[in-house]
Amino acid sequence: MKKLKMASFVIFCISLAASLLFWFTQVRKGDRIGPVITIDQKELTVDLNATDKDFLKGVKAIDANDGDVTSSVVVESVSNFLSGGRRLVVLAAVDNHNNVSRANRIVKYAGYTSPTFNLKKPLCFESGGSVKNEDLLKNLTVKDKIDGDLSNQVKILTNSVVDLYTPGEYPVKLQVSNSAGDTVSFQATIQVYNGTERSEIPFIHLKKYLVYTKKGHKLNAQSYISKVCMGGDYESNVEGDVDNKKVSIKDEVDYNKAGSYEITYSVKSGKSRTGTVRLIVIVTE
Repeated sequence: MKKLKMASFVIFCISLAASLLFWFTQVRKGDRIGPVITIDQKELTVDLNATDKDFLKGVKAIDANDGDVTSSVVVESVSNFLSGGRRLVVLAAVDNHNNVSRANRIVKYAGYTSPTFNLKKPLCFESGGSVKNEDLLKNLTVKDKIDGDLSNQVKILTNSVVDLYTPGEYPVKLQVSNSAGDTVSFQATIQVYNGTERSEIPFIHLKKYLVYTKKGHKLNAQSYISKVCMGGDYESNVEGDVDNKKVSIKDEVDYNKAGSYEITYSVKSGKSRTGTVRLIVIVTE
């Protein structure tokens, strides 16, 4: 009986070893190499509304055993913007044995520019609670060539609270990103003036309150003054009654370095209080 059990065990071991040897041999002989992906253009120029189908233009995948498997190629991932309107696209292809290969290509969006800001009125507000926090950015809009209007996605970044009940100047950073990860921002000063003194304050109205300029191109700050009027805040349409030439200008923009800056305009008429407004300047490459 013992000899029979031993013989059965030996036969089982031999069968198991033979099975393992056969499986290992088949695996060694099997297809473990993925398809070869070829791309006719490593950098492809696409429209702003490009889709995955556009990213696959000129892409083929050939497998040594399965032949043409181009139909299996997919866009695995698309990076955020790198520079110059370019993104990295990762492509993947699979053969009939589930071997996956990958390849990279660069896509460049024709005519792409980063999101741009526009400010209709200055960041100046009357104290006393008539203005709510959600109103701080009501005059700031952002347009993007990929996502369209990003105005409601602007974030206020600051180390302190903007107190709309207390007159003063509050430095902030305003920032927004589009769906492709292109983040733009600028530094600004939110001004809160005493509402009870409004009639004594000369308000300086500008033609624009945020402008872009290329590096190396200096602005004529004086040319942006539209009018100066006593008590005529930025919500009113009072005629100018103070000479524009009385306005002093402090231009601290470094026109040779990309970044955001402010030009400060101030004026005092007679015994009135000093009125101040700022022009935000964004210097680009």
